[in-house]
Amino acid sequence: MTATKHFNERAERIARIKSTIGIGTPYITRRIDKGHANGAELHTITTSGVVIVQNARTLKVVTVLVARPQQLKRLGITDSRLIEIARDNQRKGYNNF
Repeated sequence: MTATKHFNERAERIARIKSTIGIGTPYITRRIDKGHANGAELHTITTSGVVIVQNARTLKVVTVLVARPQQLKRLGITDSRLIEIARDNQRKGYNNF
C-alpha cells in the first residue's frame, strides 16, 4: 500500500492512533464521492473506530483518522458496538489527534 504526501504529513497523528487505540482490523469499506478533484475515496472503517481514507483510483492512503459516532452513522454504520467504540474514543479526545 502506497501513501500520498498528505499521509506522510500526518505521520504524528497516525503514530498516536497506533499507540493509543490501534488501527484495528477492517470492518467495512464505503466508496465516497464528494466531487473532489482527485476523485472518489474509499473509507475503510476498522473495528477500533478508525477510518482509513484512500484514493479510490490509485488506492493510495490519504489519511487515517478516528471517527466520531455521527461520521459512522453518515456512512451507514448501524452496528451499536462500533458506534459505542467511536463514542468512547470521542469522550477520550482521540478524534482530536
